Amino acid sequence: MNRAHRFVVFFAGALCLVGLMGCDQRPAVPTIAPEPTQPVIVIVVTATSQPTLAPTSTPEATITPIPTLTPVGETTPVQITATPAVQPTRPPATAAVVQPTTSAELPTANAPAPTAAPSSFPAPVLVAPVGKDFRDGDTVKFEFASVGPLAADQCYRFDMTLGNPTGPGGVGDYWIGLCGDQSAAGTSLVFDLKPGRFRDEANYGTLLISAEEIIPPTPSYTMLAFMSVVRILNAADPIHPTVEALSPNSASLENAFIK
Repeated sequence: MNRAHRFVVFFAGALCLVGLMGCDQRPAVPTIAPEPTQPVIVIVVTATSQPTLAPTSTPEATITPIPTLTPVGETTPVQITATPAVQPTRPPATAAVVQPTTSAELPTANAPAPTAAPSSFPAPVLVAPVGKDFRDGDTVKFEFASVGPLAADQCYRFDMTLGNPTGPGGVGDYWIGLCGDQSAAGTSLVFDLKPGRFRDEANYGTLLISAEEIIPPTPSYTMLAFMSVVRILNAADPIHPTVEALSPNSASLENAFIK
């Protein structure tokens, strides 16, 4: 085969190959425009505050006036005496307003004096207390010398008065003790006067209450103490029996009672 013939064969073969390749290609797919889509609706939920409610009106409290029992202008003043938390069992102390001759002078006694009678004994000798300061809660010890043996209805009477040291006014009370004592004359004896909490014993609780009510306000009282010998005439009142004096009063001893 000559060169020309080979060229023709090669050229024909190349055409066939190109033809086959062209036949193997797929037809072009036409481009389809996308259809319009539905718009996307986005719902945004936001938190909202609760509606402000109008404040509920609170009904005002109804005040019911207390009826006045006594018409205005006709009220009668009434003095009210406060009752202390602890009341001694003894009856109220015998109180009396005393008018001393000078501002510094105080009474030696303002409790009821015993019924007068012929003196059977000398005045007792009271030796204590003297020059001391007492306060509520202290025990006042009366120290004295015996006047001699006593009969069963014969006793010692102990008096104590409280007064304002700078002005008039005073209260007093007394107590009976050591009845029928058989101590020899001159024997040292003691009588205890206790604070108000000792309700079943001789105590000065009621005397202090009376002092608060009667004596003008003062930080301390002048306390005078003295004693005597008496006979019981009527013991219906065991705290303050009816008595008669069998001796003169002893000398008074002065102390202070601080509030």
